[in-house]
Amino acid sequence: MIGYLAPNVHGYFYGSILDGVMDTAAAHGARVLAIQAREAGFFKAISDEQFTAQVAWDHLDALVVVVTPADDSYLHEFAATGKPLVTMYAAPSGLACPTVVPDNVQGVSAAVDHLIGHGHSDIVFAGREPANADDAIRYDAYRGAMEANGLVPTDPIMVPWTGEERHDGSAAARRLRELDRMPTAVVACTDATAMAVVKALTEDGLVVPDDVAVVGFDDIAAAAEHHPPLSTVAQSFSLAGVTACGLALRALSGEHIEPGQHCIPVKLVVRESCGCQATVAETVPGRAALDEVSQPFVDQLGDALYGDEELPSPQHLGLQLAVQRLVTLFVETLRATDSEPGALLELDKADKAAADALRRAVSRSRYPLSALLVVRQLAEAVVDHLAPGDTLAGAAVQERAVDVATRALQRHLEHDSAVVLNQHVDIQRRHYRISTELVRRKGRNARSLTWLADTGVRTASLALWNDLGELRLVGVYPGDATGTGLDEPCDVRAFPPAAPEQPGGTEHDELTFVVPVTFDGNDHGFLALTGEFDVMEEAVFERVNHWAVLLSVALEQDRSLERLRVSEERYALAAEAANDGMWDWDLVTGAAYYSARWKALLGYRDDELDATSQEWLTRIHPADRAAFDKALADHLSGLEPSLEVEYRLRTADGSHRWMITNALSVRGTDGHAIRLVGSMTDVTERKELEDRLRNDAHYDPLTGLPNRALFLERLDQTILRTRRNPDSTFAVVFLDLDGFKVVNDSLGHQVGDELLVEVATRLSAGLRPGDTVSRFGGDEFVLLLDDVRDISGLPEVVRRLLTVMSVPVVLTEGTRAVSAAAGIAVSASGYTSADEYLRDADTAMYRAKAQGPGSVVMFDGAMHARAMARLQLESALDQGIALEQFELYYQPIVRLDTRRIVALEALIRWNHPERGLVPPNDFLPVAEATGQTRQIGQWTITQACRQIAEWRGTVPGFDGITVSVNLSNRQFWDPELLPTLRAVINRYDVPATSMIFEVTEGVIMHNQDVAVSFLRQLRDEGIEFQIDDFGTGHSSLSALHELPVAALKIDRSFIQRMQASARSRELVGLMITMGARFGLTVIAEGVETEDEAAALAELGCPFVQGYLFSRPVPAAEATHLLLAQAADAVPAPVWVEA
Repeated sequence: MIGYLAPNVHGYFYGSILDGVMDTAAAHGARVLAIQAREAGFFKAISDEQFTAQVAWDHLDALVVVVTPADDSYLHEFAATGKPLVTMYAAPSGLACPTVVPDNVQGVSAAVDHLIGHGHSDIVFAGREPANADDAIRYDAYRGAMEANGLVPTDPIMVPWTGEERHDGSAAARRLRELDRMPTAVVACTDATAMAVVKALTEDGLVVPDDVAVVGFDDIAAAAEHHPPLSTVAQSFSLAGVTACGLALRALSGEHIEPGQHCIPVKLVVRESCGCQATVAETVPGRAALDEVSQPFVDQLGDALYGDEELPSPQHLGLQLAVQRLVTLFVETLRATDSEPGALLELDKADKAAADALRRAVSRSRYPLSALLVVRQLAEAVVDHLAPGDTLAGAAVQERAVDVATRALQRHLEHDSAVVLNQHVDIQRRHYRISTELVRRKGRNARSLTWLADTGVRTASLALWNDLGELRLVGVYPGDATGTGLDEPCDVRAFPPAAPEQPGGTEHDELTFVVPVTFDGNDHGFLALTGEFDVMEEAVFERVNHWAVLLSVALEQDRSLERLRVSEERYALAAEAANDGMWDWDLVTGAAYYSARWKALLGYRDDELDATSQEWLTRIHPADRAAFDKALADHLSGLEPSLEVEYRLRTADGSHRWMITNALSVRGTDGHAIRLVGSMTDVTERKELEDRLRNDAHYDPLTGLPNRALFLERLDQTILRTRRNPDSTFAVVFLDLDGFKVVNDSLGHQVGDELLVEVATRLSAGLRPGDTVSRFGGDEFVLLLDDVRDISGLPEVVRRLLTVMSVPVVLTEGTRAVSAAAGIAVSASGYTSADEYLRDADTAMYRAKAQGPGSVVMFDGAMHARAMARLQLESALDQGIALEQFELYYQPIVRLDTRRIVALEALIRWNHPERGLVPPNDFLPVAEATGQTRQIGQWTITQACRQIAEWRGTVPGFDGITVSVNLSNRQFWDPELLPTLRAVINRYDVPATSMIFEVTEGVIMHNQDVAVSFLRQLRDEGIEFQIDDFGTGHSSLSALHELPVAALKIDRSFIQRMQASARSRELVGLMITMGARFGLTVIAEGVETEDEAAALAELGCPFVQGYLFSRPVPAAEATHLLLAQAADAVPAPVWVEA
């Protein structure tokens, strides 16, 4: 199987090449599979499309590629399979393979030499824009030929052309006129380029060849019939196909084929455009004498085909051309019998040219078969003139005459002259039926391919891409007529499935043709057809492309209908209502027809309602009647191509339902509409859905409150109203719940949602009807208080609202207290945008949160500066975290009676690049509010573990010493705390018991039950907790008894007051006693004097911490203290400025 890949596979260029490939393949018992690379529809010679599908690669033994419709990677991949690859007219980059090209150098050189022989020396080259590889070679050949003759070549003049092969020669003509002098001759890169130049020169008033001689390249069919007939360099596209296929077959047989260019011969065909005498004949031996023999046959052929019909000049030239090429063919047949060198090559070229010319000559005739007798008589006359009495030569020429006529007249041979008259109409009817069947399928599936009946196609197959990008074989012909029984996976390399052999073997003209089912950007798959195709006949393949387009449209329609079906299934009621009610309105008589479904949509039976237009129009809702009448009038007047209008219609029970009506008009001979035909669909469910979607777009789905979008809309309206009425005042209140994230993380989102709903209910109940409460997301609520009379009293109003909101809430997981902070911004600021008010209220809210739960703050100008400073601090913290600008200091905890270190507390410091060493109180509150403490806390735990590991390796006896780390509220409730701790302990291989965590009472008491459970889990892991700042919180004795903690740290505020207040001293003693009774270690914080140490000793406090013993010191200083202690030399107190 020889593959043929080209942008197109039919017509004079691609079809001629394919014809040569098929001839050669058939002679060697091979078959041909042609693949069209361009999508179906109008062919474009220039296209950015790259064919990438590896269609039929499993079937192909070799591949011939024309003009490289695929990128180089495609060709490289095919070559990698080890199968022969032959390219034509363009060589792939970086790949060594044979490439068949015309002998461009010889052809252009002959053209230049011929023009020089006419006396021309000022010769220019006309190229194309964009150009291809042949154009560049031909231009180089022009330069070489000019220089070889001692002439100066010029830069090419360019002829723009488009994908539809439209050439604009006017640009070239302008360029010629811009030269110092008008050249006397032009060599064009192609015939089409040459003809465009001739046309432009003629329009400019110049005469070709008198003023400018022109020579083309290719010898396309139109060249001989052009005015004037175009002199050109002829190449045989069929011979190119023969050569390419021959190279592929030789490679398959094991012969080594040299990579690079394989040139096919060309020859100069002299006609009138170069300045030679007028003639339509190509040069053959003895042509002058043969002209007298052949000339009468031009008239005989015309009489046989067209009778007394007056023929236009181009058609008469076509008859002359056909006779002259037949004469050339018969001469070459005689030469071939004499075995002259190159005779077989010339014979093949002459045969193709004669068949093509004869086919065109009879194409418009009602009696095409009449040409057969004239052709045979012409053959006999040529033999009598050149080889009289040579029986063998006469038989060979007669056989050739019958053969070429049979091929040219093949599609007419099965009909007698009477039938031929109606053949074209019959073909057109069949093809119209096929097109109609693809468009109006009436329930039939286009995939079944039954529409290919009576087309001459023997077998066919259809493979389509599914949504997963897999190719599926969905249709074969002949096969299942329903088209529903086939859906098989199909590797693109294995498509098309092998067609069964014809009984008695494969015909020469049988071809498998693959066309992409792709149109308008929709790639559906591939259609493969096997049958006898005349590759020179454009109409056949254009019809196939037309069917592929219709098939693509039908498949896209199926896809759209399937999408619609799936969409409708989501809404069962809407799907049922989508059944259209049909109607037909006679605008002349006023009579109307309503289908049973139309009436059912309104709740009526089929035998109810009058057949008048008023039965419909009077039911339209009064509010919609004006819009309906306008839409109807616009359509009837021609302003709109169709009627499409939505409106409400009264039903049988008096209610109104939304309908959509679509209609087209039938117009009379005067252009006025005389009839309307359309459908009506109930879209009530859709309209209700749209209303719900609009509601969802403006309201929070959880609380039902207005969302941010609706709030901003209302705030914008209020701002505009206030600008019109400056005496009107409003306020924006920003509320943020305290500790909501902890509730959400510890108790779950369901409990958090319950709390938010209750807060929303309480806020809504506490506002006036004209006010707005909205939820912006999370735990943020924003209020718009309209028409505020007393600005000074606003904070008290908001406090009362927060008081109502703070009443404990009964939730699924128990009763929870809720508090919030609020910030207020009022309209007196004179802002013009909603964002400015929200910014100020948000700033005031953050200020309120810093003051504590339940605080209310009115925005003032200084807050903005503080907010900016806070933002700068947040940004600096982000940078500090990223660059690890933090450092841990360590403060010893000592046994009071021995003054020996038993533990150290890790305290974080920030080495700010500009502010120096920043203490924790200056940045941790902000980090806690923004959530940055999570990253800082993870860094602290990691560094503390790393330091413990270092001390365990360098400080003798360190195993009995622990390091404590403080946890903030966010850190304690962070679900990643335990996984992080485990990972760090494992990384540094330190025992869990070497680290202790410190938390305040408030963190634990926020959610005691969950906290106790978590503390026990950590204790099971070997990790202990201490209560920091004990005495400043609100924990009860019973709670303290239940908490699985190891120690209490008495807050330093009690220690500092102990000397001056007997009550404080007694309270410290009670804490020490209580801790001992509960089995807890007691540590006194903030001990700064010997008197405080002595008092604590009297009260029985075992452990202390404070500046009396050491300030927090860097790790290096702490190491010094530990090593000194290990050497039994108790150091003096260390005083290091923080």
